[in-house]
Amino acid sequence: MNADETLIARIESKDVDALAEYIAIHRDKLAGFVRSITGEHLLAVTELDDLIQEISATAIAGLSSAPLDQYAPMQWLQQIARRRVVDAHRFHFDAKIRDFSKQKSLHAPATSAGGNGGESDGGLERLLAASMTSPSAAVSRDVRMHRMSEAIGTLNEDQQRAIRLRYVEGLPTKAIAEELGKTDVAVRVLLSRSMRELEKQLEDVRPTR
Repeated sequence: MNADETLIARIESKDVDALAEYIAIHRDKLAGFVRSITGEHLLAVTELDDLIQEISATAIAGLSSAPLDQYAPMQWLQQIARRRVVDAHRFHFDAKIRDFSKQKSLHAPATSAGGNGGESDGGLERLLAASMTSPSAAVSRDVRMHRMSEAIGTLNEDQQRAIRLRYVEGLPTKAIAEELGKTDVAVRVLLSRSMRELEKQLEDVRPTR
């Protein structure tokens, strides 16, 4: 059994460290695939490295339920990549999201009775819930939204700011690093860990794919 086969066997046994090592070894292949399905118009508004980071974080968070009895690790990663690219297209180009009034609502304080405004307006939770679910999970979106709101509230201030800047403002990790006074690598790690925490907290309402 060669080194790659050994890694795959460990991944199939749900070894997170093995998956992280596999992604690092085959990063160029994964990046080439992502680039092939992304298009220059999307790469003009987001960074390939950010997409790879999000795909990696999603894979690591979802390894426990990965269908590796049906797909090889790279095939599974490519499935995740397709979903993330679709999400990125929706975020950057969907008319509803780009509509000014919708963008404004993401930042406007809540006006309902008892609302405390700011982070409680649901804009961040709505985008993340949409990002982390599949179309087939729409019927359970409200439940997941509520849980997402609660889960985000458990993150520390830096995590919440980083997630908002990345997924609501759409800033690249380098810009977020400048905003938070951290290195680009530190921000990538922060985002990855934050998304894994959210996924773990939402495990019981994870949509079937």
